[in-house]
Amino acid sequence: MQPLRLAVLSTSRIVDEFLQHLPEMPELSVTALCCRPQSGAKARAWAQQYGIPAVYTDEAACYAAGGFDAVYIGTANHLHYAAASRALAAGYHVILEKPFTGTAAEARELYALADAKNVMLLEAITTYYLPQYAFLQAELPKLGPVRGAMASFCARSRRYDDFLNGIWNTTFDPACQGGALNDMNVYNLHLLTGLLGAPQRAEYRASRAENGVDTAGLALLDYGGFTAAALAAKDSEGVNGLVLQGPGGSLHVEGGTNALPTVYSVLGGVRGSGTRTNAPAATRFRMAYEFAEFARIIASHDTAAEAAARARTLAVMDLLDVLHGRV
Repeated sequence: MQPLRLAVLSTSRIVDEFLQHLPEMPELSVTALCCRPQSGAKARAWAQQYGIPAVYTDEAACYAAGGFDAVYIGTANHLHYAAASRALAAGYHVILEKPFTGTAAEARELYALADAKNVMLLEAITTYYLPQYAFLQAELPKLGPVRGAMASFCARSRRYDDFLNGIWNTTFDPACQGGALNDMNVYNLHLLTGLLGAPQRAEYRASRAENGVDTAGLALLDYGGFTAAALAAKDSEGVNGLVLQGPGGSLHVEGGTNALPTVYSVLGGVRGSGTRTNAPAATRFRMAYEFAEFARIIASHDTAAEAAARARTLAVMDLLDVLHGRV
């Protein structure tokens, strides 16, 4: 299979991290970088560093020039919908960073456009593509009826001090879809809904700054027989991971829910006598797994895999609408 040829849109921190690990992803070939004019110098420096042949500061010119199969969009959250719309309209497959869009309605509009253009649209969400996630799926039935779940992903943002000092940034601007729910908690929600399905009801209890942005918050997901909790923060550190439990034992993630670094099950149901089974450790950078699968899906036009990914994204987008109080 030939590498998936990518144009990368943005010079954001997630794109920086992606490019740093590009040598570990032979399934990809980045042939173009596209950014705002004010970020052109950074993009040209990256292009030289990583051997990327073309740099554009105009999306229309980039899409007209071509030479790639798909566009990876890593812009600020509030720009996702418009950027994806332009790339899809130009006839390219799109890989769109999380959070996918501002609303579930926008997500459905993008999928309709992708269908009209006969291209694929995929959310860059690491969780589902990691080998540790497959382990959690396989072990989950052994717990019996789920009786509780708690997920946490908290880290004090490097931009939080700037925010406290009055320096504007998109991370803590609600108008730019910033905040803990749209960032860290998206990973928790994908992990929980991926394993447990959509909840019957949900609510969000946030800690908010004066401008209204949620610097931290707890999402409560009511599944009828039990409640799952998803805690995220961008203003403070915490103990990150997942505990999911039932009469037969428990599943554990230690570390960020975006990477699932340590995963194991404890089965047996008797205090102190459970048997621990460890998940296989990841051997690649966390983003390598999702992009390897995206390359395969696009190259093989695997519509079933794209439909499954679409269903997962829409489930979380519908849940985010509820948690944000939009429905």
